[in-house]
Amino acid sequence: MNPMYRRLRITALFACFVPMSVGGCECGSKTPAGGAAATPSATPAKPEGPTQPLIKKAEIADWCPEHGVPESICTRCNTELTDGFKTKGDWCDKHGLPDSQCFDCHPELKAKFEAMAPKSRG
Repeated sequence: MNPMYRRLRITALFACFVPMSVGGCECGSKTPAGGAAATPSATPAKPEGPTQPLIKKAEIADWCPEHGVPESICTRCNTELTDGFKTKGDWCDKHGLPDSQCFDCHPELKAKFEAMAPKSRG
C-alpha cells in the first residue's frame, strides 16, 4: 500500500472516530463544578405579539351597493360584461341577468352575496 494513501486513511479514521469516542464537550452545561444543577431564578417572559398587523390588509372597493354583487361582475352597471356571461351559458333570459346572480330564480344566492359584501365601517 502506498505510504501516502495509508497516512491519509489513518488521518481520516482518526478525524471521524476520536470525536465520537470522546462524547463531546460540556463547556456550555449549566451544571456547576460541584455537580448540583443550577435552578433558574426566573423564567423569561414570552414576548407579546403585535396587536395590529405590520402591513395593513388592502381592501378593494369592488362592490356594487345598488345590485348587491361585486362591481367587477355587475352586468347592470357594465353592460359590456353581458356577452361574456351569455357565451359561458350563465344567463337568465327571463330576468336579463347572469344566472349566477339571479336572486329571483336562485334565492340562496342572495345570502352568498350578502356574506361577500364588505362590512360597513361605523
